[in-house]
Amino acid sequence: MHYSSVTKKSLFSAAICALLAAAPAKAIIFDEAVSGDLSNDKAAPTALTLTPGLNSVIGTVNGFPPGTDAQDWVSFTIPTGFVMTSYVNSKYGSEDDQGFTGFQVGSSFSGDEFTAGNYAGYAHFGTGATNPDGTPPSSTVGVDLLPLMADPSFAPGAIGFTPPLGAGTYTFLIQQGNDVTTGYQFDMTLRAVPEPGSSLCLLGIGVLVTFALRRRLCYSDRRIR
Repeated sequence: MHYSSVTKKSLFSAAICALLAAAPAKAIIFDEAVSGDLSNDKAAPTALTLTPGLNSVIGTVNGFPPGTDAQDWVSFTIPTGFVMTSYVNSKYGSEDDQGFTGFQVGSSFSGDEFTAGNYAGYAHFGTGATNPDGTPPSSTVGVDLLPLMADPSFAPGAIGFTPPLGAGTYTFLIQQGNDVTTGYQFDMTLRAVPEPGSSLCLLGIGVLVTFALRRRLCYSDRRIR
């Protein structure tokens, strides 16, 4: 049996797509226990570039006086061709039920960080976080905060944004306002933006599946005869 060049190309595309669909990479891109303290300066946040797959940041914040490390400032750069699809508070440990996180577009944070209108979006996070939408205190551990931060009822007064976050740089604040030590981990997932030719992948996979089924049917037919 001879295959057309179109069929061969489709089969090749299916094989490439299978490789691209492999499980995304997971990486701890910053751990304060290993790499030192994240920046306490909103004008010069710690600059990190996200990579495809899961990106984790682990740290601690200590509350306002007599604490000396109430705020962690970090700027995340999303490369061209990618989007951040989630911002998950995967771990939280503190005597306080909640902390605060929010972000502004750009490589530094301008204005007063205690003014809602200076954030694109924000949220409280923790084991018993209370947010302005009126819902009872609840745990955000394991929760994707990105859609909540974009909800006007959840983050009243914020500038607003539409998830996912596109290519660019965003400065995030992670804060503990009370005099306790708070440990946290945030996981950000980065995925590629589908290119115009991505439909060829679907065509290739379809041809591959059809080919496999036809071979199986032909084999079964020969056995019956």
